[in-house]
Amino acid sequence: MKLKELKDDITKRNVLGKSAAHVYVIEFQKRGLPHCHMLINLRYEDKLQDSNDIDSLISAEIPDIDQEPRLYNVVKSCMLHGPCGKNNPHLPCMQNDKNECSKGFPKQFCPETIADVNGYPLYRRRNDNRSITVKGVELDNRSVVPYCPWLSLKYNAHINIEVCSSLKSVKYLYKYVYKGHDCAKVVIREKLEYDEITTHLNTRYVSAPEALWRLFENRMHEQSHTIIRLPVHLQDFQNVYFESGREEEAVDRDPNSQLLAWFELNQHNEDARKYFYSEIPQYFVYTKKSGGQENEVVILL
Repeated sequence: MKLKELKDDITKRNVLGKSAAHVYVIEFQKRGLPHCHMLINLRYEDKLQDSNDIDSLISAEIPDIDQEPRLYNVVKSCMLHGPCGKNNPHLPCMQNDKNECSKGFPKQFCPETIADVNGYPLYRRRNDNRSITVKGVELDNRSVVPYCPWLSLKYNAHINIEVCSSLKSVKYLYKYVYKGHDCAKVVIREKLEYDEITTHLNTRYVSAPEALWRLFENRMHEQSHTIIRLPVHLQDFQNVYFESGREEEAVDRDPNSQLLAWFELNQHNEDARKYFYSEIPQYFVYTKKSGGQENEVVILL
């Protein structure tokens, strides 16, 4: 219910700005509850262009307990990382012989937001002497996970929101979103023997929450747009597919590709001439049919 409402807030009510496109997947971390990874592409007019825009939407600081007591409690219960490091070296985030946090916490104090540092903003984390005690350890702004105050107040949940401003970061995020299902491997042996094949077995792990999620037929992923890859090539340099032993038949066949079909469409359809190649999939459908010539490319209105 929260996910549906959150999606409506972002894509219909435009609480973060008008959304141009979005994609999300549901992930299950072993025995944990389902959580959503969502990427939102805002229209150019609504993109966060500078540090002031970022500060108006995202915070990485502990709220004032007197002025915003409810938000303070939400941040305290949902948006603090740790304590980790030497205070808790056994957390899953610890790496490099348990000396460093893989998430980079605690961060450094920063008096103001810097819009772009390696593809991500360096969020404002002032040294304002505010702290929250968690498991006997005082955590300050350096341990706050970036959040949107409006969303945190409405949903009272862990909602980490980040701004991504480089192509490198976008590629990483999409790879993370589509990383696949969780896996676990359990091997019981009487003798300790190394088996390379067994070591590389990929065994699927389905927890009880994920099984329930699927039984109720809830969505595992969603995307707002269908992506079509349009080939671009020089004359007679299009891809040709053939079965082994039928190379000559493939060479003798009339050349075809979506780009060539677009040229042919413009020769016979005047209405199509007002659209760019990239706009064609919005008004026409590429199909392949067998008959006469194999893999003949036809464009239907």
